[in-house]
Amino acid sequence: MKLGELLETPPPGLDEAMAISKVIQFLESQEYNMFTRIVFDTAPTGHTLRLLSLPDFLDASIGKILKFRQKIASATSAIKSVFGQEETRPDAADKLEKLRERMVKVRELFRDTDSTEFVIVTIPTVMAVSESSRLRASLKKENVPVKRLIVSQILPPSASDCKFCAMKRKDQSRALDIIRNDTELSSLELIQAPLVDVEIRGVPGLKFLGDIIWK
Repeated sequence: MKLGELLETPPPGLDEAMAISKVIQFLESQEYNMFTRIVFDTAPTGHTLRLLSLPDFLDASIGKILKFRQKIASATSAIKSVFGQEETRPDAADKLEKLRERMVKVRELFRDTDSTEFVIVTIPTVMAVSESSRLRASLKKENVPVKRLIVSQILPPSASDCKFCAMKRKDQSRALDIIRNDTELSSLELIQAPLVDVEIRGVPGLKFLGDIIWK
């Protein structure tokens, strides 16, 4: 493969990298200074962990590409100087270098305890709790700050409980007990979000649920 083709071929995960690089743009842009928080709703556990490890992966990948280019450039610089040709740096290499620098900033942001917090959101089922525990362990390994755990869809108390609701509430109670005794999750602040009878949509709906959760 020619050097030009190598530089023009995007490394794996570049689309995701461009998406999370927006994080830095949001922080650096004057347009977003009015906001006290910027919230990113991430994908399920597996995708999220790949997303968090992406800056490290791309940093290494782009570094190899640029290092390879530098070796080629140093090997041909003498020949070019003999013929009076001025070496110009390809735009692709410039873009890769800028992307690499931004990925380093993203990596640091993910681990900055003063400005970033990863909030785990789950539902009260044994399987979901187990998945959340695995996520918490992985985040701890990556030094990503986690302080709170939100458990949504909690059935509210009822004076006249149907049999189905009683069984469902019993299962949810068991899942909550697992959280309180889990090695990874028990140290987190547990926030319970009730199951409501309407679909939460739009700013009014989010404010309604937010007032319940963060009261």
